[in-house]
Amino acid sequence: MPHRVRIFLDDEREPPLGKWLVARDATQFCALLRDYEPTIISFDHDLGCDKRGAELPSGQHCMRQLIEDAMDRPAAFEHLRMVVLHSANPVGRANMRGLLESAQRHGILPSARLVELPVTSHPLATWRIT
Repeated sequence: MPHRVRIFLDDEREPPLGKWLVARDATQFCALLRDYEPTIISFDHDLGCDKRGAELPSGQHCMRQLIEDAMDRPAAFEHLRMVVLHSANPVGRANMRGLLESAQRHGILPSARLVELPVTSHPLATWRIT
């Protein structure tokens, strides 16, 4: 049985207190989705640039991957109870929210509650999920 975990997607910030697996980019995020059963996923939107300055795939890309994986392997995501948006990018945040809400209207990830943290630049270390 795969391990149930909390996944924190962010290229710079440290995760909140508690036990989290951290993905710094979309490749790492997709590997975690493949290898674990998430209970909570927290999304940043902007995930940096490569060495040439090209923008890397964003949290929006990762949200799409989550939804595709949930359609292909619904049992792997039946314990996902919370999706957190902690991005300070308001447009990216709105796009990720829209993707999740659309998926849920179609019965995908029905048990995942959407939580949006206030847009702020302070560290997330004080945020606690029980």
